[in-house]
Amino acid sequence: MRIKFLILFYFTTTLVLIVSIFGLFSSYKKFRFFLNLLTNSMLMSLKLSSKITVEVINHNKDNIDEGYLYASKHQSIFETIYFNSLFYNPAYILKKELLNIPLFGQYLKKLEMIAIDRSQGIKSIKHVNEETKRLSKFRPVVIFPEGTRTTYGDQPDLKPGIYSIYKNSNKPVIPIAINSGKYWPKNNQMKSGKITIEFKEPIQPGLSKEEFLKKLKIEINSLNH
Repeated sequence: MRIKFLILFYFTTTLVLIVSIFGLFSSYKKFRFFLNLLTNSMLMSLKLSSKITVEVINHNKDNIDEGYLYASKHQSIFETIYFNSLFYNPAYILKKELLNIPLFGQYLKKLEMIAIDRSQGIKSIKHVNEETKRLSKFRPVVIFPEGTRTTYGDQPDLKPGIYSIYKNSNKPVIPIAINSGKYWPKNNQMKSGKITIEFKEPIQPGLSKEEFLKKLKIEINSLNH
């Protein structure tokens, strides 16, 4: 099952990325065709080779239209692709190094993602705060507050930068719980089952750092056991 999926997934993904070159000079509205193609090819690969299905709970499109901050658990490649079908024109907060990946990095630049340059320290945090505040007025902004993919069951401390973003933007943060690592973990040991994505109640502005981080950590880990 694992080998069949990996062959099918990476083959179709490579094809989509190559074809997507034709969308680099188009508008985002037209480029979404390629994002949807990428998402659908992934779902097809999961369904045909791994028998993995997807359930989304409490998905509020009104929030997405208004532009909110979303803080998600991150356990798999799955959510980085699938979220493009849940949000319209999302801006991910991601590591600057990803922009240097041939071809893929060009797509990230095309989509105007918010890049963190960890070598720049405070300067980078300031840049991320400013870009998040600007873009969240009309785009949903997505961040993975643990900083990297985690193993199913793990609950590491959240990176303090998420509180800085929350405080600076003065916007509600909507936690997203997900259990993708149970079925598609980092080591690609696939398992049949249902990936669940649950949108939690917004965390309103005004909480202290300790209160905010504690509440957010509990919410994004609600499916992680």
